[in-house]
Amino acid sequence: MKRYYYFGTIFTILSLIFLLTYEQEPGEPDVRVIVEWNELAINTAAEVDGFQTLRSNRAVPMVQLAVHDALNAIVPVYSQYAYTGSNEDAHPVAAASQAARDVMTELFPNHSEAAAVLHQNWLDEVPEGNAKELGLSLGKKAAEAILEKRENSGYNSTGEFTPRDEPGSYRITPPFDEPIGTGWPNTEPMAMTSPDQFRPGPPPAVDSEAYARDFEEVKRLGRKASEDRTDDQTQIGYWFAEYPTVAYPEFSRAYVIENDIHPWQAARLFALLAIDNFDGLVSVFDAKYEYTFWRPYTAIRNAELDGNPETQPDPNWEPEMTTAPHPDYPAALSTLCAGGAEVLKSVFGRSDLNYAREAGSVPEGMPANRSYDSIDNAVDECLDSRVYNGFHFRTGLDVGAEMGRDRAHYMLENHLNLKPGAAYPALADF
Repeated sequence: MKRYYYFGTIFTILSLIFLLTYEQEPGEPDVRVIVEWNELAINTAAEVDGFQTLRSNRAVPMVQLAVHDALNAIVPVYSQYAYTGSNEDAHPVAAASQAARDVMTELFPNHSEAAAVLHQNWLDEVPEGNAKELGLSLGKKAAEAILEKRENSGYNSTGEFTPRDEPGSYRITPPFDEPIGTGWPNTEPMAMTSPDQFRPGPPPAVDSEAYARDFEEVKRLGRKASEDRTDDQTQIGYWFAEYPTVAYPEFSRAYVIENDIHPWQAARLFALLAIDNFDGLVSVFDAKYEYTFWRPYTAIRNAELDGNPETQPDPNWEPEMTTAPHPDYPAALSTLCAGGAEVLKSVFGRSDLNYAREAGSVPEGMPANRSYDSIDNAVDECLDSRVYNGFHFRTGLDVGAEMGRDRAHYMLENHLNLKPGAAYPALADF
């Protein structure tokens, strides 16, 4: 986590340099207002709980949706989500910044000072006058709308989990004492119709050939310090440990600035990524606690109980990385990798995105950079990573990815859609 914040600091410094050298008319809308609020929202959420609860996972899409709705209330390019009002005379920068600031302050009151500083920095860029005041009023309304809409969504719901002894049943893995996410299946999604909308069928029976294949793969390649795993495969395992929750927005912020993406398009992108992340967790945890399938750690150590002659126990087997405290099937990482990739391809209109970044999740001495000529190739290795670090069986990863793609396509077809005949506004008009 220290490495992640170090690179976040570097990004902030580079953004400041960009600000000082960027030639722009005073008051003209700038995509950096979208980028910087996304960065603050992600960094704040990571600091508050490391995205281990739905509190932070819900806060980021709420910030992004408030910004998106505010911009599209001024010039309606995309359909709005919570706030459906309009004011064509409002200034976009004032509206977007006010919307983000109000949601951040409400959801993260202990971090309101950082939000206030960023807000003031952007207000200083907007000329005084009626447009600025209308923008501030519009931003407040957009924030109020999303806060009201998601107030009773059940994000803090709790659920019961009782471990069972039969083969295939999930048991909490060390060093943890209790699982996480038991209440997430009771949460109202943001784009899906229900938590179980994309619930898959059950995992393979533990006495099946398919299970035996999955078992042998993760037993061999996911073992701690495995001699069968290459150095590159080990790096893949650690590199993708930094969830798409953080990785995709970080990649997108750089891409947006480097490619001069329009503010309206950028606001929609960050909103869609955050919604997909939230719904992905709700969806996958609904399935996890429906099937409560055991992790490789438990399965390999207790293989004598599974009734499968093709699986052999190893009572001392350890995974390369510490297993997270929730059931195996389906995999959360793969559903977020695959779903977010569909969002990126759709918004940017291309499947050959060069996905490259420096991950903060690799240990010292291991290369932190990876680059892919296609985002789909990155998703393939995202799935592989959870085998290499001993977390998941292959089937749970494949099923998670399929859920992610289906969920993202549904969201893209039904939310924040381009309005017929709409076009991006000329920024010089503001």
